[in-house]
Amino acid sequence: MSKADLIFIDMVKDIMANGYSTVGQKVRPVWADTGEPAHSIKKFGVVNRYDLSEEFPILTLRPTSMKVSIDEILWIWQKKSNNINDFGWHIWDAWADSEGSIGKAYGYQLGVKHQYPEGMFDQVDRVLYDLKHNPQSRRIITNIYVHEDLHEMNLYPCAYSMTFNVTGNKLNAILNQRSNDILPANNWNVVQYAILVHMMAQVSGFEVGELVHVIADAHIYDRHIPLIEELITREPKPAPKLVINPDVKNFYDFKRDDFELIGYDPGPQIKNIPIAEWCDMSKLYLIFSADQNWGIGKHNDLLVSIPEDMKDRFKALTLEKTVVMGKKTLLSLPGQKGLPKRRNYVLTRQKGAEFTNAEVVNSIAEFFDIIKDGDEDVFVIGGGEIYRQLMPYCSGAYVTKILKVFDGVTAFVPSLDEAEGWQVTKTSEVIHS
Repeated sequence: MSKADLIFIDMVKDIMANGYSTVGQKVRPVWADTGEPAHSIKKFGVVNRYDLSEEFPILTLRPTSMKVSIDEILWIWQKKSNNINDFGWHIWDAWADSEGSIGKAYGYQLGVKHQYPEGMFDQVDRVLYDLKHNPQSRRIITNIYVHEDLHEMNLYPCAYSMTFNVTGNKLNAILNQRSNDILPANNWNVVQYAILVHMMAQVSGFEVGELVHVIADAHIYDRHIPLIEELITREPKPAPKLVINPDVKNFYDFKRDDFELIGYDPGPQIKNIPIAEWCDMSKLYLIFSADQNWGIGKHNDLLVSIPEDMKDRFKALTLEKTVVMGKKTLLSLPGQKGLPKRRNYVLTRQKGAEFTNAEVVNSIAEFFDIIKDGDEDVFVIGGGEIYRQLMPYCSGAYVTKILKVFDGVTAFVPSLDEAEGWQVTKTSEVIHS
């Protein structure tokens, strides 16, 4: 029976039994259909070892797509491309710009040339050079998590580093991964980097040894738990045999058709796995004024009008930016229309609603889909229910605290003093008016 299946089963049982739940924490991923936080159970520092000389580590519990995983590893490591048009599949589309680029990520980093004593090499060519000329080196390492370029990456690398090590006549490798979504992605990564080790070994004249997979954050999303519970009740089958075209001697000559699995008979596929999407909370902010009890309004109006605050803080921060509000807040604005010189969104369940100078969105998921590719700040401006709904996704808040308690308050925001994960980072001097 497949040892990869046994490793997978042991890993997910351990995560589910001993992992940490993010319920109650502020998390970035959301479910696309509802916009609700996608919580998970996670473990830090999971390490799995696969002996590639014994078997090819592909799951038999359910299929893992060899074709796409090989194409992806060739796209990144062989073509050294950061353009999805060179890939041919659509799994990277969400991170690509209008021209297909994912920014200075993945293949781009592997293709950047660096100066070494022996000359100029990119990272892949340096690995191939060392395996041929200095195989006992302890410095055969690639790294694509380049901090100076992170701001130009549409996705920070997940699998970010490979360390190659020759022991005897076997090529071993360590794959370091900062984050791994266990159900859809774990075996996918194992398969493609096992393929990479086989490729490197064949063109360098070595046998394959171990692939050690180190995962900093191994997580199972809440909606995936019942799917995984069903998956691990299945009986593992014998591991297939990987056959590679022996005539390929140059790393850059490998093609997908040079790899074949013999005797691969996996169980049925799990279809329609829900995938959590990411909302970039780094640009989403709350902005409001509140009294000492975190009251913000009375009968759909502000507790008090502070002209200096509205002009010097609210207007200065939100002008030429995007704001989102509830229907009641929109109707409380002058002329019952969106604020001038802003892009206004109204979050309401009312289908077909129309407002002047404001676009209507009927769900948080719809709103996130609109703003996810933008790079400007987005401000949540009210009312209380909208603040509560969007607060888990916000990276910060601009708060004017009114140093008194008002009577008859009808709208409140959650106390940021008591909310987990929130802390004061900057305060101004007290202004008396």
